[in-house]
Amino acid sequence: MLISERWGKVTIARTNLVVWGASDQCRVNYPILKSLGCHIEALIDDTPSKRSPFSDIPIYAGEEGLDRFLKTSQAKDLGFVVAIGNPFGGRRMHLHVLLKQKGLTPVSFADPTALICKTVTYGEALQVMPSVIVQNDVKIGRQCILNTRALIEHDCNLNDGVEIGPGAVLCGRVQVGKHSWIGANATVRPRVKIGDNSIVGAGAVVVTDIPNDVVVVGVPARVIRENRHEHE
Repeated sequence: MLISERWGKVTIARTNLVVWGASDQCRVNYPILKSLGCHIEALIDDTPSKRSPFSDIPIYAGEEGLDRFLKTSQAKDLGFVVAIGNPFGGRRMHLHVLLKQKGLTPVSFADPTALICKTVTYGEALQVMPSVIVQNDVKIGRQCILNTRALIEHDCNLNDGVEIGPGAVLCGRVQVGKHSWIGANATVRPRVKIGDNSIVGAGAVVVTDIPNDVVVVGVPARVIRENRHEHE
């Protein structure tokens, strides 16, 4: 990928991977990881009866299945990706800790079409989909997902386990709390603070601060209910 001096790439630290999650997020990640030269050794999923979406990649159920795979695997220096979207940011973080304890290395990756300013700082296991733009001095925590065509403007701060939906726009200096989810095509006004474990509905326009543990929708966005989904 040709890039200007202003932009940088998220690099792959490991090429042999275990992916936890075998549903839609996995299917979206697969072609990006493949284009970056990664090889998925195994899929792990929480659903015992889950079938692998790829005929050439084996699937194992849960932590017990992961342990069974690791005992027989010949692959060295395995990395991992947790392919589970929100509202399961807390689950991603739980699995992040578990997989590191088992000796696997968290991998960050970005589609080659994404533009990420060199002054961006990010934690472990960032996932960046096609045509995302992340502007200068943005700070991103661990296990965050930035979906297709999302725009993160300057000086925003995304905490651990955040997901930004397709086409969503975060204007400058927005703060998003841990495990929160900004829906597709939502817009967040500059300097707005969004609490932990909250959901901004698709197409919402957020003009005021949002508390913890709520779901907001509409233009302007308003609270419609509590969100007590998880606190892992």
